[in-house]
Amino acid sequence: MRKLSLFLAAAALLLHAPPARADIFALVVGVDAYETLPSLNGATNDAKDLAATLALLGADVELLLDGAATRQAVVDAFRRQAGRAGPGDMFVFTYAGHGVQEPQAIPGDEADGLDETIVFSGFAWNTAGAGERLRDNEIGELLTGLHPEARGLVVVDSCHSGTMTRSADPRGRPAVTRFGGIGRISEDPLPPPASTAGRDMSGARNVVFVAAARDTEQIPEVDISGAMRGAVSWSVARALAGADDFGGPAMPLAQFQTYVRAQARALSGARQTPSVTAGDGVGLDAAVIPASAGATAMRLPAAPLDDRPPAVFVASGRAKGGLGEDGDFVADRAAADLIWDLDVGEVVDRAGADMIAEAWTVAELQPVLRKWRASRSLKTWALRRHVEMRISPDDGRHRLGETIGISVARPTGAAAYLTVVNLASTGEVQFVFPSVRGRDVDADRIPPGEGMEFLGEVKVVRPIGADHVIAIYAPERPAALHAWLEAGKPTAEALIARLRANAAGDRYSVGVAPIYTTP
Repeated sequence: MRKLSLFLAAAALLLHAPPARADIFALVVGVDAYETLPSLNGATNDAKDLAATLALLGADVELLLDGAATRQAVVDAFRRQAGRAGPGDMFVFTYAGHGVQEPQAIPGDEADGLDETIVFSGFAWNTAGAGERLRDNEIGELLTGLHPEARGLVVVDSCHSGTMTRSADPRGRPAVTRFGGIGRISEDPLPPPASTAGRDMSGARNVVFVAAARDTEQIPEVDISGAMRGAVSWSVARALAGADDFGGPAMPLAQFQTYVRAQARALSGARQTPSVTAGDGVGLDAAVIPASAGATAMRLPAAPLDDRPPAVFVASGRAKGGLGEDGDFVADRAAADLIWDLDVGEVVDRAGADMIAEAWTVAELQPVLRKWRASRSLKTWALRRHVEMRISPDDGRHRLGETIGISVARPTGAAAYLTVVNLASTGEVQFVFPSVRGRDVDADRIPPGEGMEFLGEVKVVRPIGADHVIAIYAPERPAALHAWLEAGKPTAEALIARLRANAAGDRYSVGVAPIYTTP
């Protein structure tokens, strides 16, 4: 166990943070190194990022990494930090690492008969190593130590079962997931938990609980700005930090829910769907970190547009000509952003392990590279107001001839005007909605409400790869944007730059849904 003290205090001063106040208490855990499970690459990055963000918000943070995060150390720190939070205070627990499932310890407690469990470095499925784990019921029991008038935030960035929503392309980087398996503990050194039927990680009345994925999904670690991370941890840290009058501790729960779900889905290429739930003591308009906790948004500067030209490795065949300013050919596959397979005319995102476009010549490849840069900056554009979108029937890879549906969440609070643009796999910017006739009858004015607005169905046709459908809500019809889209053939990068310029001050809310297609 070690506390973030002088280093984080110095960082806070550099960012003009207010003096730390002992009213937010946090335990942050990250485990990459396992003795019997596959190692991870981004869990400690997640933990350090979250710990630093919380410290900048004035929190007293205990950080446990890898071998220091034993079961006993985690339980002791959990009790200590949760116990310090009094009325109006805040307790935060975050975990990044492997999750497993095991047969339920309390008969009839779980609908599927399995307990969800987080595991630490020394975990094994039998004998002494089996003690290095913490069941969901036990976390629920630990949360009962939180003062009834204190608030809690629990973030678990791991997965417990399921499959990859979309299989990884073997030409890309093999996916590393945070799923440790399903198994039976033998020679269990832990006693059965106390009778806590129905008291799992999400059961506390005043606690917001963030889970990284559905039970049916395995989550991949993702490359964000050159470092491996968990999409949920990164999104939570950005939400809590805030910037450009968006996010920060005053962010209401309803906005936090939308933000974390949509941002993590964008970062993972729609391979995971996080859940953000709250006990009945936390209203949708409640701040994620209550004002009584004394936390203030740091207003970190917004990240610049990531316009680095991609590095391209030619996997087969021979490329004729250079890429100019659009990218660079590299001889090392491991150093590449994209893999160009000339034998079949396909371009693969190495980190995402997705086929993203067809291209047979350098001239066809160049607009694909520009579009890839634009979509990358779109998904890492962290601090924006999000719109949730869904592709039906699922987020998998859809074959030519299949029919898919597109839905967008209805606006909250007031009606908004919807614009839909598609970034095609070829790099073309396609103005999809509304048509001129639709504008004449106000078809683009979407009333507020719960649930999704179904936009319609389309059939998968060539070109195949990865399209990115962008939904934009604005309080007034964005006539200037429509005129700009209709006037010529804007580039994908110019579109993203324009959206960023118009997103400040609540002018636009922006959502993105990738659609992956294959022959």
